[in-house]
Amino acid sequence: EGEVGLFAPLSELRKNAVRGAVAIVSMEEFKAAGGAASGLLPEGIKDFALACTGAETEEDVRLLKQAGAVCVFLKVRDSESRVHVSRKFFELLAANEVDAAVLHHLELEGDHKDDIIIRGGTECGALLVDGLGDGVIIENRSFPTEFVRLTSFGLLQGCRMRSTKTDYVSCPSCGRTLFDLQEVTNAIQQKTGHLPGVTIAIMGCIVNGPGEMADADFGYVGTVPGKIDLYVEKDVVRKGVKMDEAVDELIDLIKEYGRWVEPEPEEEESVEMESASV
Repeated sequence: EGEVGLFAPLSELRKNAVRGAVAIVSMEEFKAAGGAASGLLPEGIKDFALACTGAETEEDVRLLKQAGAVCVFLKVRDSESRVHVSRKFFELLAANEVDAAVLHHLELEGDHKDDIIIRGGTECGALLVDGLGDGVIIENRSFPTEFVRLTSFGLLQGCRMRSTKTDYVSCPSCGRTLFDLQEVTNAIQQKTGHLPGVTIAIMGCIVNGPGEMADADFGYVGTVPGKIDLYVEKDVVRKGVKMDEAVDELIDLIKEYGRWVEPEPEEEESVEMESASV
């Protein structure tokens, strides 16, 4: 889906100009060139992205408005609060009627994968949910590229910006829960995680489950010990399904309603990797 392009710092493209690449130009470089990128870009390079820190002045933003950059990379300094600096930056863009795609550039490091996921969500998720930003760039040197890619897409999906996998809704679990919620959710995710645009709810009991899963396409709800009701949207369509058969019955239901696609081999590997990292 989509295309793959190369973004590279201006200094690197001056050493090796890769035709069709997009140069990353800092605001300082852009201002030093008098606000004209044509004199900065190497031969064969036509497009550029403007790298900002969020500390730009109103004069800088007016310059950005006329820049003609394909997008803006917003990389807030480590010593500052990304959320507060970013909000101020977007307010400045709005005040000057700047309509530019802004990508949040995050450098995230940590000892565990969860550190990357949690920091990405806390530092950028609130901004994206509020419509402040068009995408995310996660830079990490500790974990495999595939993990970083999946984390990026997961963040975008969590903010309802792009759907690349199945969405899951789950209750927080309580004393009424009739099955091991984490185990069942993982089993369902293993078999259905490749269905972008589909939302599946896993609810531990009948008390609050139907209300909490009102926006889901399909529902898996505990009713009595060892038995599951399956829903399509808000309607029960299969009652009292034996628990050891319920996941397969859910898949049959998804197929029956035309929402199933067979996973590609690489998608199966990605689902397994995501499940292992949760």
